[in-house]
Amino acid sequence: MAIQVGPNQLSLRNKYTIYENEIVCTITAGQYNMSQNPTITTNSSGSLRDFATGSNFQPYTTTVGLYNDSNELLLVGKFAQPIKISKDTDTTFVIRYDQ
Repeated sequence: MAIQVGPNQLSLRNKYTIYENEIVCTITAGQYNMSQNPTITTNSSGSLRDFATGSNFQPYTTTVGLYNDSNELLLVGKFAQPIKISKDTDTTFVIRYDQ
């Protein structure tokens, strides 16, 4: 395959087949509505800090981990920006990765 670019010519040769996989993860309303960050609890009793007990508190997700049936971590996906997890509607992530 050759691509003509002005007076120069570029030639490409494909050596590898790259497969793209897609996984759809849906968080139903009300799921994962608590932070996993240990700083949300007090050091002494383990109870939630005041800011996390109000109805306005809503966590964000920054990372998704994919596990196999043996509970081994296979993939980690990081978002460019934190995404708010809705307590009222389902949230769906489409994760694509090359193999």
